[in-house]
Amino acid sequence: MSNDPAAASEDVTEKACDFLMGVLDRMGIAADIDVKEEDDKIVLEIQTANPDVVIGRKGQVVDALQHLVGKVVFRERSGEKGKPFVVDAGGYRDKHIERLKALAAKMGEKARETRTIVELSPMSAHDRRIVHMEIATMPGLSSRSEGEGDDRHILVVPGDDAPAAVAE
Repeated sequence: MSNDPAAASEDVTEKACDFLMGVLDRMGIAADIDVKEEDDKIVLEIQTANPDVVIGRKGQVVDALQHLVGKVVFRERSGEKGKPFVVDAGGYRDKHIERLKALAAKMGEKARETRTIVELSPMSAHDRRIVHMEIATMPGLSSRSEGEGDDRHILVVPGDDAPAAVAE
């Protein structure tokens, strides 16, 4: 066994791909996997004729696949840190982030115009983080999470420096 971190990383990536291909095969999905190593993550992009089946409703299938790959990778690394693996199909992850940013912009504008707190639907911690980060870039707005478990959601809050509503 070598102490070469690059070789160890390749080995873990290969095992992650083999595992993912095995799961897809058992699901009856013919696919290939493109590996894209980025600065902060390793993306396993599933190439298939019907990416919607791999993505699932609201990304549930691709999220479950990512969770399983994460468990396998953690076991392979024996708990050592490494770049996280992201499972994607049909560019779903990037499109999903863009939708969340658009939602944040729309709800931020609504909060600013109405000068009232806008409550968003419950979402995952990952999705909430993206929305919080987007709201943070918008002057005169802040956001906070509220609720417990599956009911945890974001409140978009207009600040004192938000433009005042025009009185007629």
